[in-house]
Amino acid sequence: MKKSLKMCISLALMFLLMFVALNGFAGSKKEEAPAPEEKPAAKVEGPVRGGTFHFARDSEPATLNPIGANDNASIFALVQIFDTLVESTHAPTPQPAIAESWKVSDDGLTWTFKLRKATFSNGDPVTAEDVKFSIDRFANPDINSFYAGFGAMIERTEIVDASTFRIYLNRVDGAFLDYLSTFIPSIIPKKIYEQMGDEAFSEKPIGSGPFMVNEWVRGEKLVLDRNPYYWKEGQPYVDRIVFYYVPDDNTRMLKVESGEAHIATEVPYGQIERLNAIKSVNVQIEDVMAWDAIWFNIRKPPLDDKNIRQALNYATPKEAMLKTLMHGAGEIANHVIAKVKYWDPSVSAYPYDMAKAKELMAKSKAPNGFSMPMLIVAGDSVERQQAEIVQAEWAKLGVKITIEAVDVGTIWDRWLSSEEMCFTLPGNALSSDALSDDNLGLVFFDFTAGAESFWTGWNNSRAIELVQKAGKTLDENVRRQTYHEVQRLVMEDAPAVPLFFTKARTALRDNVHGFSTLPVKWWNLEDVWIEK
Repeated sequence: MKKSLKMCISLALMFLLMFVALNGFAGSKKEEAPAPEEKPAAKVEGPVRGGTFHFARDSEPATLNPIGANDNASIFALVQIFDTLVESTHAPTPQPAIAESWKVSDDGLTWTFKLRKATFSNGDPVTAEDVKFSIDRFANPDINSFYAGFGAMIERTEIVDASTFRIYLNRVDGAFLDYLSTFIPSIIPKKIYEQMGDEAFSEKPIGSGPFMVNEWVRGEKLVLDRNPYYWKEGQPYVDRIVFYYVPDDNTRMLKVESGEAHIATEVPYGQIERLNAIKSVNVQIEDVMAWDAIWFNIRKPPLDDKNIRQALNYATPKEAMLKTLMHGAGEIANHVIAKVKYWDPSVSAYPYDMAKAKELMAKSKAPNGFSMPMLIVAGDSVERQQAEIVQAEWAKLGVKITIEAVDVGTIWDRWLSSEEMCFTLPGNALSSDALSDDNLGLVFFDFTAGAESFWTGWNNSRAIELVQKAGKTLDENVRRQTYHEVQRLVMEDAPAVPLFFTKARTALRDNVHGFSTLPVKWWNLEDVWIEK
């Protein structure tokens, strides 16, 4: 027994010595050297001047004339070429632009603007006469027919002296500065415009904005060069912007992935995660005043029947569409316009309720259904999928939809003809042009204001009365309550199927700095610079 015990102890000691020889004593064990820390990327001193900014857009302008534009593709280019008296920024109210300051009379009817020294891109100075010419055109409903309501409060204008301009109103308007910040009253050179004529000016205009037109190849690209006379000192930073027209989602994303473009707009929801995983690319998602909806021409039977319009709202599965198509990167809309200043969150959106939809159809003028074409934007994968889901769901009511995908320009031409029955525009094409509700109120709810309620034909006397009431007061409580009533009214009467409040989704190369999307959804590209 003792011999066996000694043998066991000897074996144990031997294994212990072997372990120590291989591993060392615990008290003297060396710790592994920590992995060297990655050095943070060198901070780029900027902004850096120069370079060409390659910009892949989903749509191209229809015109480069501030009066006559009604599409975002045109508007977002115009704000790079022209200045206005005041401008939209990230601030909650319009900020100084060509007008460096202003005063308002006690009765709110006289606005006096102090003009800064500015220069058009051809080297001519911006004069008070140019300002008067531009604002008078804005206030003339025969010229500014689409947005006549925006300037309807202007009684007359006056040049006080070379640097002072005055506008007299025929009534108080709570959104007057907001209207002046839109693209429509852009300051144009009177002499040049009259020499060129409207058609030629629409193709290659002269403005005092940060960039000037170099070349416009329709269907391909718009090239803008730096305005050397721009009044913001040292800006813009880039020498040139090339806007490429790339309507196909996948092709547009490939351009930014490959480095062919610095930036690509309207990232498809399903590609956000994939693009963010690419080392040299990031997707910038920003809150903007934009939305997606399906619009009806209610002058076309049987869409003149509210029962049918409500039924189609109930038959649209927005919750499922938000989850599967938008991956949650949006919000179900409870209004037929964007979520702007006086939006009321307490108003209910239409839930998906097929039983309710069938009940409404049964008592409508087309109980057995009807056929209807639907125009959608070609190349937009989400719009196509949305339309196909709606097509399948509305078929359960006997409504047969024929989907036709066309370019944005064609959609506008056909919709404005008042011959189409139904179309849909994504959030990249629908956004507020000002920071308050009034601009959208006039376009979408006031049939008399020039745009025939966004050409839906919705002519509701109470809505018109409310929009005009809100515009005629400076009382914020009255304005808010009035637009809350408008929201309840239009949701009940349903001239459209509101779908989602959307966000700006922009893919950027990591050497792009200073880019941001404003609440009105356009960009101040004079702030952008490219890291060399």
